[in-house]
Amino acid sequence: MSGILVRRARHVALALGIAACAAGGLPAQAAEPGLPARLGAAARAQITAMMDSARAAGLPTAPLAAKAAEGVLKGADDARIVDAVRSLASALGQARAALGPVADASLLDAGASALRAGVTPAALHSLGEAGAAPAGAPTLATALVTLVDFVAKGVPPALASQSIEQLLRLGAPESRFVTLRSEVEADIRDGQTPEAAVTTRVRTNVQQLGAPGAPHPPSPPPAAQPSGS
Repeated sequence: MSGILVRRARHVALALGIAACAAGGLPAQAAEPGLPARLGAAARAQITAMMDSARAAGLPTAPLAAKAAEGVLKGADDARIVDAVRSLASALGQARAALGPVADASLLDAGASALRAGVTPAALHSLGEAGAAPAGAPTLATALVTLVDFVAKGVPPALASQSIEQLLRLGAPESRFVTLRSEVEADIRDGQTPEAAVTTRVRTNVQQLGAPGAPHPPSPPPAAQPSGS
């Protein structure tokens, strides 16, 4: 039940930011959710200061408020919640450095999650370059969410990063990462190891995307030339 509540808090925070952007064209961080009432005054002051600093640095603040709400739902004490928010704020700053100044709020949030999952800043930077074009920010954000999911299932961060980067460099669309995530999950349920599931599915996708060296169907035989009369 607690996992459902945590996911619901994240979804509510994201929905608030998206709704505000659609209504007034404001950046996502302008519509941040409020901090939980259960927080003590000292913790509230510290988190508010972190959010102010993040806002001044051009970082999204909604993920910080959502992290505080997650801690409350999990029953964590104020000190642990403050530490978790501080860690996320640091990861958002690192994601900005790795992905560049044009990265939007959703991409920075996904990048921060990747860093916290064990992806190195250098690997995140390389992923950002791979997803810069033609995929674009939405596809890159979805790709990073897929990467984090792979790591959570037990795939080593280095393998997950390399696999996702390979698909990004081949121009894989956003839908392909969504499908890949579902396919790998199904393969693991069927008994494959996480590493084997990711490796096999990515290899198949690379072939379908037409990577150099990937097998192609044989060319049809040349049409017979009509004989001269």
